[in-house]
Amino acid sequence: MTETLLVTGASGQLGRAVINHLLEAQKIAPSSIIAATRNPENLADLAARGIAVRAADFNDVASLEKAFAGADRVLIISTGDLDLKTGRRLKQHETAVAAAKAAGVSHLLYTSMPNPEPGSPVLFAGDHYGTEQAIKASGISYTIFRNGWYQENLFMSLPHAISSGKWYTSAAEGRIAHGARDDMA
Repeated sequence: MTETLLVTGASGQLGRAVINHLLEAQKIAPSSIIAATRNPENLADLAARGIAVRAADFNDVASLEKAFAGADRVLIISTGDLDLKTGRRLKQHETAVAAAKAAGVSHLLYTSMPNPEPGSPVLFAGDHYGTEQAIKASGISYTIFRNGWYQENLFMSLPHAISSGKWYTSAAEGRIAHGARDDMA
C-alpha cells in the first residue's frame, strides 16, 4: 500500500520545491501526492500532472479537515502570517494539527526554527514552540524540522548593503546556518 503525502503551502516556494523533490528525486507517483493551498487555481500545472490539488485555508478548520482526508503523512509548512499581537499564526497551526488528528493522519511533519523554546530572542519563536507542543500533545507521530534561515532571504538585504557599502546583521559574533529552500526541500 502506498502512503498518501500531503504538502501544505504547495503554491509557495518551499512547498513547490518539496513536491518537485517528491516527484523527481524520490520518484513518488503523482497519485500519491496531495498539494494543498488557499488558491488551488495556482496549482493547475500540478493537477495536470496527476497530483490531487485541494483547497486548504489555515483560518478555516473545515477546509483543512476536508483537505487532509485520506492523507497518511502531512507536511505543515509554517504560515507566513506573522501577527505578534493576536497569535494568529499559532492559532492557524493549532487548527492544522487538530484537523490532522480529526482526519486520522498517521504522521505530521512541521517546519519549525532552531531553538524556539521560551527565552528565544526571536519575536515569533513562540509560534513555533507552541506548534511543536500542539503536535506533541496530539498523539500523532511527528518529525519536526528546525530549518535555519533561508539563504534567499539574504537578497532582501542586498540593495541596502550595495548602496551603503555596509552589511548589517543582528548576529553580532554569532553564526547563522543559512540553507537554500531547495536544499531544505
